[in-house]
Amino acid sequence: MDIKSNAWGVRDAGKVSFILVCSFVALIVWGRSSPDLFLNGISYLSDWKYTHYLFNYDDGFVKRGIVGESLKTLVGYISYDLVNFVSYVSLGGLSFLFFLFVSKPYVGYGGRFGAFLLMIFAATSPATLQHFAFDVGRFDLIIYIVFILIVLSIKFLAERSVYATFVTVVAGLSFAVLVHEAAFFMILPLTLVFWNYIDSSKKGFVFQGISFAAIFFITFLVSTRGEYSALGFEDHLEALRGIYGDRVVSSSLAVIHNSSLEENIDRTIRLGFSFPRLVHHGALVFFMMPFAYMMYKLYMSIRGQVDLRIKLIFIASLSPLALYPLGQDHFRWWSLAITNIVLSICFIVLSDKAIRDGILSFFEDRLRLVAFVVLFGFVSGPLGVTESFDVVVYAAKIVGSIVPG
Repeated sequence: MDIKSNAWGVRDAGKVSFILVCSFVALIVWGRSSPDLFLNGISYLSDWKYTHYLFNYDDGFVKRGIVGESLKTLVGYISYDLVNFVSYVSLGGLSFLFFLFVSKPYVGYGGRFGAFLLMIFAATSPATLQHFAFDVGRFDLIIYIVFILIVLSIKFLAERSVYATFVTVVAGLSFAVLVHEAAFFMILPLTLVFWNYIDSSKKGFVFQGISFAAIFFITFLVSTRGEYSALGFEDHLEALRGIYGDRVVSSSLAVIHNSSLEENIDRTIRLGFSFPRLVHHGALVFFMMPFAYMMYKLYMSIRGQVDLRIKLIFIASLSPLALYPLGQDHFRWWSLAITNIVLSICFIVLSDKAIRDGILSFFEDRLRLVAFVVLFGFVSGPLGVTESFDVVVYAAKIVGSIVPG
């Protein structure tokens, strides 16, 4: 065997080993976030989320109906088993794209140990893949698949063609808004800031502004014109249950029936200041303290290289928190914001040579801190939707079984 053939063999073996490591990490993450799935075969797809897949355009346009319309066009009858399959395929697709993105610093920069630690940190966070696996079936999975594809496209296209980038961004974000109108807050700001970071020319800025205006207009139309009106709520509920059975959940169906902004805000405030929700917010602060401390130390280590554009990236990462007063899924918004922060760190490493070494050196120099944050994230478990962490829920059940009344 010649030297060249041997080099290719070593390289291929390295790729296989790396893929096996990523697969093993993903399996551990899924096992921690979805223990009942692995131990008892119980799906984490709730009836509430299943009901969302029954929204379609049979009776005219309705918000969040594009996924159900697509499935209905392809297969006709949308059973729970079908949606369960689609949901876990979506989780697999998102996990693949997530690893593809967060592993790029490792693959692209000589297999540096700091980049490997960054990948492990990103993939094991309670707010990233753990959260998405726990909340499987939520349209957020589809939205973040679209988001990562858009970001990868921007990195490839932005320096080549502003027109191709514009079409890709507007098409991707328009689809995401049709999937769920909250995508406007989840991914739009960060998408445009990423694009501006790569292309800050006047021409690029103009097209970025046009993109924002276009998606804002589409979001406005979806939010104001997307209510279901062909049948009253009770008749619609009865009709769907006649076809799909008792898995159709009334509170899920209600989101497309006269759910006003004032009602959402009132309900969110009322629940947000309830005792259980305050306890869960306290748990959020406690269990995410190591992550917050690590982010603070990372920022302090590179602050001399952080310019306004990088600050804008991290500010835009927090855009899902703008949904706090509009929806009661408070810990879901935190999960998405933290996911955005993690993806932003990887984006900066890939895009900024000046700051790359500082970030990767931070992970290499603070191996114990990184390991502690990762292990602490597995102890806490996945960040939830209306509840913080599963350990808090388990503890509450134990206390409830011991304390009478």
